[in-house]
Amino acid sequence: MSKLDEKKKLKQEALLSSAFKLFTEKGINNTSIADIASSAKLAKGTFYLYFKDKYDIRDRLITNQGNRLFENANKALLNSEYNTLEDCVIFIADNIIDQLSEHPALLKFISKNLSWAVFSNIRIAGRDNMNCMDIFEELIDKSGRKFREKNMMIFMIVELVNSTCHSAIIYKSPVTLEELKPDLYKTIRHIIEQFEITD
Repeated sequence: MSKLDEKKKLKQEALLSSAFKLFTEKGINNTSIADIASSAKLAKGTFYLYFKDKYDIRDRLITNQGNRLFENANKALLNSEYNTLEDCVIFIADNIIDQLSEHPALLKFISKNLSWAVFSNIRIAGRDNMNCMDIFEELIDKSGRKFREKNMMIFMIVELVNSTCHSAIIYKSPVTLEELKPDLYKTIRHIIEQFEITD
């Protein structure tokens, strides 16, 4: 990497880091591009060399943070002995939930701003640029089973985990995370069963 490329990368990382800090402290609506640039100790114009607007940097942050979460979960799964589709999906969900419970600010940020379009394009480092959907497709293919509407099935699981865990982790309501997990994982098994083609 040339010195120029290195400087560009450092500036982009400074903007991402400042945006994440401000978004989690003040919220996206209360954060301006000038705030992000100032916090990164860069000129406002520099921001536009890397991002279109604050929603672009928000999506990039979610992608970067999501990548880390899934990369950690995927590494742990590869080192586990789970092999049924249900067990693998629940293992990934459990690993990500535990990571998020250790970082409530990240959970708040992701759960408020994660859209299906952003989630389905999150890339997994170290997996030949595979995205989250590719990981689930691989698990489904490996199971040798057939499912209808695979995207809808995965969407429902992701949304269920996202919404229920947010309340359990942040507010410990209506139950704690540990109380939630057994029923959450039973529900994930039921969702997978509901979409399986058994004919």
